[in-house]
Amino acid sequence: MVDVVLKTPTGSVLRMIDWVEKTVIVVLFLGLLARIGATLGQHPFNLLLLVSDGLVVVMMVLRRRTEAVSQLPIDWLLALAATAAPLMATGGGRALAPEFVGFGLMATGLFFSLYAKASLWRSFGLVAANRGVKSGGPYRLVRHPMYLGYTITQVGFVLLNPVWTNFTLYGAAFLLQILRLRAEEDLLSQDPAYAAYMQVTRFRLVPGVF
Repeated sequence: MVDVVLKTPTGSVLRMIDWVEKTVIVVLFLGLLARIGATLGQHPFNLLLLVSDGLVVVMMVLRRRTEAVSQLPIDWLLALAATAAPLMATGGGRALAPEFVGFGLMATGLFFSLYAKASLWRSFGLVAANRGVKSGGPYRLVRHPMYLGYTITQVGFVLLNPVWTNFTLYGAAFLLQILRLRAEEDLLSQDPAYAAYMQVTRFRLVPGVF
């Protein structure tokens, strides 16, 4: 396990990093909004991706201050890269599956992520931090239901928009999410409440698999 130094994020450096992080994500989302918005006539179900990613931006802006946040630069980079990569996706291409399949996956993923977001609300964050332990709702199924929802939504989107850059971006995002959730658990497992939660909810992302 990586040793993590905990610190209340009140210093000017952390405030600056937080501001830069929010600015980068908002700018990238506006680009996504423009690109995907232009494809809604051909692929109206792409709207679900905008809803999913748009909620990430809104909750990031509204998140509450945390008592403990990772001070490791790699954790900040992981969080930013894992969030930024999907925001560079684009629409278009000839669908690889019937529209109802892509829609079904995107809707299912959006449901999981919305359910998880509703459970977290202002405890949501990007970088590894302890904003309180959540163990109810979808967190009884897996420890990271929001990431599960994102992955399902992204698979559905790629099936409807099989542009090669999307495969690259989402593949990278998935690997980064795995590293990111491990970083989160390195920090959170120092909290006895989360350590106990890990014993009850044993799988991180996919029940019975991982």
